[in-house]
Amino acid sequence: MEWILQQLGAPPALQGQPWHLIYENPAPTWLWLVGFIVIFLLPTVSYTNIRGTIKARTLLASLRIIALLFVAFMAMQPALEWPQEKRESDFVEVLVDSSSSLQVKDSINQQGSTVSRAEVAKNILNEKVWDTIAQEHKIEWVSVTGTSQVVQDRQSMPQAQGNRTLLASALSETLQRNLGRTLSAVVVISDGRSQDAVQSTTLRQIQSLGVPIFTIPLGDPSGMNDQAILSVEAPQSGFLLDQIPIQAQVSTRKPNEKIRVVLREKETRTKIDEQNVVSDSDGKANVTLIGQGSKAGSVVWEVATDGTPDIDQSNDTQRVDITFVDRSIRVLYLDGWPRWEFRYIKNILLREKGIESSIMLLSADRDFAQEGTTPLSRLPKTEKEFSVFDVIILGDVPAGFLSTTQQKSIQELVAKRGVGLLWIAGERSTPSSWRGAPLEDLLPFRGSLDLPRIDRPVYMQPTEAAARIGLLRLGNQKDMEESWPPELSSSGEPWAKLEWVQRIETRDLKPTAEVLANAVAPSDPSTPKNTETNGPIPMVLTMRYGSGQTTYVATDETWRWRHGRGETLPERFWVQIIRHLARAGLRNSAGISLLVDPPRANTNQPVRIVVDLAGATLNDTVVVEARSTTGGKTIDITLKPEGGDRFSCVWSAPSDGAGVWKLKIRQPQVAESPEANLTIIQEDTERIEALPDHDFLQKLSAATNGQFLSILEIDKLEKLIPRRSFITRQPIRMPLWNQWIFYAFFVVVIATEWIGRKIMKLV
Repeated sequence: MEWILQQLGAPPALQGQPWHLIYENPAPTWLWLVGFIVIFLLPTVSYTNIRGTIKARTLLASLRIIALLFVAFMAMQPALEWPQEKRESDFVEVLVDSSSSLQVKDSINQQGSTVSRAEVAKNILNEKVWDTIAQEHKIEWVSVTGTSQVVQDRQSMPQAQGNRTLLASALSETLQRNLGRTLSAVVVISDGRSQDAVQSTTLRQIQSLGVPIFTIPLGDPSGMNDQAILSVEAPQSGFLLDQIPIQAQVSTRKPNEKIRVVLREKETRTKIDEQNVVSDSDGKANVTLIGQGSKAGSVVWEVATDGTPDIDQSNDTQRVDITFVDRSIRVLYLDGWPRWEFRYIKNILLREKGIESSIMLLSADRDFAQEGTTPLSRLPKTEKEFSVFDVIILGDVPAGFLSTTQQKSIQELVAKRGVGLLWIAGERSTPSSWRGAPLEDLLPFRGSLDLPRIDRPVYMQPTEAAARIGLLRLGNQKDMEESWPPELSSSGEPWAKLEWVQRIETRDLKPTAEVLANAVAPSDPSTPKNTETNGPIPMVLTMRYGSGQTTYVATDETWRWRHGRGETLPERFWVQIIRHLARAGLRNSAGISLLVDPPRANTNQPVRIVVDLAGATLNDTVVVEARSTTGGKTIDITLKPEGGDRFSCVWSAPSDGAGVWKLKIRQPQVAESPEANLTIIQEDTERIEALPDHDFLQKLSAATNGQFLSILEIDKLEKLIPRRSFITRQPIRMPLWNQWIFYAFFVVVIATEWIGRKIMKLV
């Protein structure tokens, strides 16, 4: 038979396989019966009455029957058929969450130890049930984060480091990927946290296909507590003796929970400051920590929660980079007459370490020696002469004392160079005489400048805005939680009352003005009530003006506080304000400045970069070099001119640039280019709220006729996943009716009959 198949030209691979005979044009059964009768009768009748022996006639009749049978056989187009079957397997998609929320340790293993969700997921993937499922189905493994990525096998699953989870998008992509093939089920291994929702169209598509979704939850739904540092804001630079405010937002899963927050050096972990805050109903709280530099140059601090260990310690700290400048703050103090406030502020400036002052009293005789650590022989006239100062204090000075040119110089320095301007109210000239003057724009209020006096003594009361930026902390420095002394409060000592305070209406405040302290009436019930003074009245106001800051103090009687603790309270009050105003204008001796705002940004967040090249040789372009301290990557940023010596641009923080970046001026070349730090944060929405969402997984399974399976029920998957594989028949046929060997056989039969008839002389 093998020889015959070879002669027929059958492929060698098929010669040893089973086959069967088929007819491509089969005849009906009745025709077969009639045909057999006719084929047997005709030759028999034909050879019955002729001459010859019975054997010869029988042989010839048989040959005629064989020939006719062959013709009938070939008329039905016979063929050899080798049955071939192809099994089409169905697919099972296994979606495994690979986001950073899986690093949270809130699960207990069999040994009773606390392990991360990622470790639990790894153990699930090592279960033998997947090998059993793979025998009946094709498994496709998919890693799910912000995108879905098909991996080679379960051992190739990446680490849980994705900064978000888009589970709904992954399901939609899974359906698109399986168009044209049989999908039996989808298995989701996740904690359920997803930044997108399953659209109704996707859900209807899953339901129409009859694809069940089986979900295996990760994490503890009751949730262990997680205290986290959400964000940190801090100045980029400061003076050595500055009290630097570090503003942080913290969170916890429990409302009204006490959170201990500390500021410490990153390397040595030396504690600098600490505060207790209580979370709001949403679990969040804001806190301001105060730190002071111990050495010049760049320092690295960190803000951290300091409580019991929680489930996710990776979000318990955030880095703070600050550059400290070791030089004195240069202050110019101008006042109109020797009032009590002038005398005490003058003494404060003279003895305060780290402040270099020039003090001018306008009412002094020509022979009166101007005071300060750096006395002036005359008032500065040009912008260059004013630019040597970090803070300018204007007391009760008439506007006419400063020419329009001098005022515009001060205005420009505040707006472009960050020089701080401090106003101290006075009965004679401030602010009444400044109506229509260029510096009127730097007052944080509008309306009438003839401010009346509040008709009764009041106390000063700081606002939350002051606490947020670390100002008006006059309490014991060793216990910063009590930042405002009780004796200065509305129920405090009589000597703390301020007899003269200007009345500023809240409605007159400019949009960008902030109130740092209010004037409040005494809480003594025996004091007659006055509706005009019962509510808080702005007393200390601040306002951003360009690159600088301006502050207005509506009283000149803080000297009264000396009755309580000597000059300690007035000194803390004024020094804190002066140092706060000076920080905005930090610059090098060449007058060149480099500002990055904000100093901390998320990836892809716009960042404003400003360069002031005052005093430097200008080129056509200004280029700032940004260098990553972690990866070493360098990016050149081209700035556009704003006018004069100022250049700026808006730069998007690189999406792959998480870490600290050092910025400096590369072009034009300057002798000592200032440096600025930019901390880029990879926003991790997974870590902000890592509580598992098992309810979402349950609803997803219920909507698709799947099941929500615990880790102990994984073995059930083998029987629950429907079997949708099928067999496709693709037989191989080889026609016989056109094969030469059969026609040779037919010729031999006909020729044999013809020869026999010749011998018998029938032809």
